[in-house]
Amino acid sequence: MKIIEKIKNLASTILWGIVKFFLFILSIPFMIVFLPAKYFWRKKFENKYAGFLSINHGKNFFCYNNRNNSKTYIEENIIPKLANTIEIVYLNGKEIESDYNIEFISKSLYKLKTYNRFPHLMKIRNGKLIDKSINNQFYNVLNMSKSKTELLNEIHLFFED
Repeated sequence: MKIIEKIKNLASTILWGIVKFFLFILSIPFMIVFLPAKYFWRKKFENKYAGFLSINHGKNFFCYNNRNNSKTYIEENIIPKLANTIEIVYLNGKEIESDYNIEFISKSLYKLKTYNRFPHLMKIRNGKLIDKSINNQFYNVLNMSKSKTELLNEIHLFFED
């Protein structure tokens, strides 16, 4: 009885291997077409993104999310005190709300180098994205009653060229 089970297991393993092999062979033409196309789509997007960074030289962005204990405070106490030259990027869950191209803002957020939760600052200078997390400073203001003026000064200093 054990021999029959072993033969069945071996036959099923061989059959499954043959099916996988043929599926792999059948997928090769799709990979030959899709992989180069994906590469060119990515390159095209990267070029458009570089153009976005170039066109938006000098732009400043204040990014925050919908975290319950901070959203209201930011909207009532921080955003009204920001300079008019600072653009707002709001992350409502996974959805980005911005006046700029959502794909490019999403790429910018994905490429943050100093990400340490939100709120976060981004500026575009000379075709490059420069970022800074102000999460720690913000929560010191929110939870420990630190000076809001110091936080606002730090924000304004970051955006100065």
